[in-house]
Order: sequence, then C-alpha cells, then structure tokens
Amino acid sequence: MKKWFYMLLVVSLLIAMAACGAEKTENMDDPPESQIAEPSVSEWTRAGYFGDENENMLSVIYMDDIVQPGWYVGCMLGEDFEEDSWGGTLPQVGDALQGALPSSGNQKDLNVTITEDGEDGLLLTVEGGEQYHFTPVDLAEAMIVVNINTEGAGMINYAEGEETPEIDPEWPYQSAYIGLDEPKLHTFAAAPEAGSVFVKWTKNGEDYSTEPVITLLLEESADYVAVFEEDPGWQNPVMNFVGEYQCDRAHATVACMGTDEAWITIEWGGSASELARWDIVGRLDLDSLTIPYSGVSKMIVTYDENGEIVNQEPEYEDGTGTIVFHNDGTFTWHEDQSEYGNEMLFEWLPVTESGE
Repeated sequence: MKKWFYMLLVVSLLIAMAACGAEKTENMDDPPESQIAEPSVSEWTRAGYFGDENENMLSVIYMDDIVQPGWYVGCMLGEDFEEDSWGGTLPQVGDALQGALPSSGNQKDLNVTITEDGEDGLLLTVEGGEQYHFTPVDLAEAMIVVNINTEGAGMINYAEGEETPEIDPEWPYQSAYIGLDEPKLHTFAAAPEAGSVFVKWTKNGEDYSTEPVITLLLEESADYVAVFEEDPGWQNPVMNFVGEYQCDRAHATVACMGTDEAWITIEWGGSASELARWDIVGRLDLDSLTIPYSGVSKMIVTYDENGEIVNQEPEYEDGTGTIVFHNDGTFTWHEDQSEYGNEMLFEWLPVTESGE
C-alpha cells in the first residue's frame, strides 16, 4: 500500500511542476484542403491506475491545464521505486501512447509505447528493454490527502513525528503533498525568505496557528497554507556596501538586487581600447560578509577610437570565487580562474560634492 501512496505523491508533484493554467483554443476557420488532417484513430479510453504482479505501477490521466495538454503518464518500475519513477505527457500515435518519459530523479529518460492489453489492461513497452503487462487497480477511497502550500515569500518542510524538519534555503519547498492510509502525527515548519515575515498557518482557508512550527495529527484530508508578508522594516544588507570601488587599474560597482543579493561589476582596463569585465551576482552571508559565486562570465570588451563598443567576447563563462567585505569600507576579491582577481583589495570611493 505504501508504494501506491508514493506513486500518487510523485504523480501529483510532477503534474504540479508542469501546471501553468494553459487553455485550449480552437480554430473556427476551415483549414485549406492541403492541411486537412487524416482520419483520427480510436479515442483513448483506458485511464486510471494500473499495476502488475511485480508491484510495478502505471498511471494514465488526461490533463488539460498544463503546458502540453494530453495524457499524463507516470510509472514506477523496479524494486527501488523511490528512485526509479518517470512521468510526462505522451502524445497518441495511432492507437498507442508513445514518447519519452523524463525521470523524476537521476535516471535516464524512458522511451515507451503504451497499448491496450486484454479487456481492460495496458501493455508498456520500453524501447530496448522489457514489456510490462498492467491491469487496473482500485485505490482505497478513505485515503487521507494533505496539501501544504505557501502564500507570500517563504519556505516549508514537513516530517513524520514530532521532530522539527530542517529547511534548506538552497533547496526550499513552497509546496508539498502527503498521502496517508491512516492518521499519523506530523510536524510542519515554515520559514520566511529574506524581506518577509511568517504570519500564520491556515487550514482549509481558516486561521489555524501563529506558530511557525506545528505538530498535528493528520486524520482528515485538508489544505494547509503557510502565510508570509513583506517585512516593512527590511533593508537589503548589501545597502551598507553600495558604491564605487577602486584597486589599481580595476574599478568596481556594488549594487543591490532584490531583498538579499548583490550585483558587482568589476572592470580591469588592459589598454585604452580594451578591458575585461566580470558581472557577479550572489547572496551576502551576514555572518562572514562573504559572497560566494559561480557561473560568472569574464568578457573582453573592445572599443573604437570614439569610445564605442565594437566587440564583446567571453573568455570563460564558469567563473567561481568570493567577495569579502570588511568593516573599514573595503572588499577583497578572489576569482579562481583569473590572474587578476587574486586577493585584490578594493577601496571605497567616496562621492564628491559634484557627484563625480
């Protein structure tokens, strides 16, 4: 039974990731004769949940509110089903559903063909692999379905039991799904993103708790929402370091992005007609005043005699390094790939009365 609930969870999450409220449209004009489609094949009717004798699972559900409306197929094959799950929208080709199913983890995509099998079953054929014979499965009607979502800028997580779940800002959850076959104790945790504050939990639209961490017995299907609001007193901490900086022939500009990020542009003048430029975006760690970054491009910019840009070419696009701010109004730059940015110390340039 646990495997079926996990199947429903995976299908629900994959569908939620694809959802975007797309609407169907119809062309009311008659198409040219050359564009008239060939006669349609038999309508696909075998939908629902299917299983086989080895506890492999297959779901076929029509979805009309996703980017690619059509038959959404999810499957779990093999013993280690928590890692081996695939899902995606498959087009109908002839009398079959056929195409690639992306993995929900790190597995390879599956190219599959699904056809009718027997009176009410389905045959799933994996390209270059095995065939699976599925028959319909009736799921228990008394299953407890709990959805957890956020309103505003915040993060959530949940865990079974009374232990508080950890929230990883690098991999935050804004929504979650829990499927149960019997009541169980769970703990929900909510944390605001930078610039926001936690307000409350609601249950089915009604106020439930003002505590960010709650432990509750899930004994009925319900929708829980962690509500967050903007913090009116919040200021991007990078504001303390905004300005112009200089180090030898290198010039830097520090600006704010969003509620907690910095945008740092560093230019190194190699000659009157050429300079190197780095555009660095990262989040400031308040404890160490450090901005670690990755995926930064080093651009070589060339100018003509009138100072107009004539060419921009990347020297590399995978720059990594750190920016470390100091309380004396300086910052240190270290770029792992650069011969220039090796513990360079930039000093803040005060703004003159003329603004220059």
